[in-house]
Amino acid sequence: MGNAAILSVEELGKKLSKAGRLQLRPLYVYTMDEVPQGAVPSYTVDRCIAKAIYISALFNETPALYIEAGHEHCCAGGLVWMGLSEPHPKLKYFVTVGTPDFHGGAAEHLKATPELFDEQKKRAGKITPQGKYTVIAPCTDEISPEAARAFILFAGCEQIRNLCGLAQFSNSDPFFRTIIPGGPICSTMIAFPAGMAENAPKDSAFVGPVDPTGNPWLPPELMIMGIPAGLARQMAADLEESFICKRSRIAYPEKRISVKPPGSDLQK
Repeated sequence: MGNAAILSVEELGKKLSKAGRLQLRPLYVYTMDEVPQGAVPSYTVDRCIAKAIYISALFNETPALYIEAGHEHCCAGGLVWMGLSEPHPKLKYFVTVGTPDFHGGAAEHLKATPELFDEQKKRAGKITPQGKYTVIAPCTDEISPEAARAFILFAGCEQIRNLCGLAQFSNSDPFFRTIIPGGPICSTMIAFPAGMAENAPKDSAFVGPVDPTGNPWLPPELMIMGIPAGLARQMAADLEESFICKRSRIAYPEKRISVKPPGSDLQK
């Protein structure tokens, strides 16, 4: 893996920013058993964990965020997918078809049936926090490189395509190096790439989200990539030899080919 194995978190963030030509700052995930100095509870930025993380990427003045059990001001579903609380027995109805005795029958229609929701959660496996506090911080907040568990990137479609190609650069698996997973946004960002979900692949980048509940605040041109720290280091090591640097004008074209309807040239 070369020098990327010993890159600081800040240096690794710069490499990922270069690879994806990121406009929003990259973030990373780590855990602690005490509140990190200068960090604030995520709910003080926004009740939705995922939206709070987006705000942190968008606005550089946002401090590091932390999530812990018992944060009643957090989205209850987010705490479930952080492994910090048990789901309400009727949650499976709220996210699917609704039931009259929970939230007045409101339903999100994210899955066809409550049984499918239960099965999806079972397939993800037990979600286990790796410390009392799960912390999401800018890459300028330095900790030991080995403590970083995952990186979170916000990028446009072309940028995400290139980052996926970089993730696949030194691996022969055509299917599972990059995955678009089901589930809520915070699991795509944190639980899956940070290794908290028992059955999540350990060396795959997770791209999304497919959860539409974030669409009111996440711009339509942006996607999210959650990258396990080990894979992020590999991507940094591969960057200079990959198409992103060796064929940068193909990865990020300065000029675009105009696509015209068939036969349009013949009609001139």
